[in-house]
Amino acid sequence: MSRFIRRRNRDRSRGQSLVEFALVLLPFLVILMGIIDLGRGIYTYNGVAEAARELARVTATHMCDAAPCTLGTSTETANVRSTQNSLVPGLAGATAVVTYTCTDLKDTTVTTLPCPSGDFVKVTVSVPFQVLTPVLSMVAPSTLGSTTHVEIP
Repeated sequence: MSRFIRRRNRDRSRGQSLVEFALVLLPFLVILMGIIDLGRGIYTYNGVAEAARELARVTATHMCDAAPCTLGTSTETANVRSTQNSLVPGLAGATAVVTYTCTDLKDTTVTTLPCPSGDFVKVTVSVPFQVLTPVLSMVAPSTLGSTTHVEIP
């Protein structure tokens, strides 16, 4: 009789372990997905910031190729943009936005192109970002953006 009671208690403890595991698994997976989303967000934001810096740097030295100058249309800028499109998630998509502006020291837009020496090239990069974790989608930003100013030599 005592063997039967011990076996029944052991079977109950296995069932209890299964229920406890099921209760802990869901919060664990939500936390794990949140950590993965946070890592994706940091990676994407870092890529966006680096893309803005690289595009501003190359645009400041190579503004335009043609006579009616349009900022950011040089071959060198296009090459850097192509490289950044392959590195930054979402930058090659249709909803990604990259703007080039010539500004002065007070961040006022300068309309004369090519930009005069001593002014700044302002590049703003914005890409869409969507989290995987349902809870984080309520607080996470839907776009990640960065702005960089580089002085024109």
